Amino acid sequence: MKFNTLIPELSVSNIHASKEFYLGVIGFQLEYEREGDRFAFISLDGAQMMIEECNGHWETGELVHPYGRGINFQISVTNIEALFSRIQKHNVPLFRDMMVNTYSGYTKREFILQDPDGYLLRFSEDC
Repeated sequence: MKFNTLIPELSVSNIHASKEFYLGVIGFQLEYEREGDRFAFISLDGAQMMIEECNGHWETGELVHPYGRGINFQISVTNIEALFSRIQKHNVPLFRDMMVNTYSGYTKREFILQDPDGYLLRFSEDC
């Protein structure tokens, strides 16, 4: 496996709920996990993330829901319509509905949702 040069690791409150959300609802693939550490390495269309249940090793302060305030993760996907449909079938509330945005000449279709811990995930596809 080739590792990306930047791979965010998210502290999560419940690894089982997060795995169900990322793998079961969104469709990420489980690349590997360390069950004893409550850690999983996941990927979707080339995007890579790590999720690990809070364990005291990485917290720089008290984690209060929603986690990740001030950050959103843009994840480029190859078929945003299929992902959007999948999200709707699972009745996941959207933070921002499907929209078309242009950034410095680049046009993208995207929508934003929150994971179980409140991290913002912005799924995006080039138009």
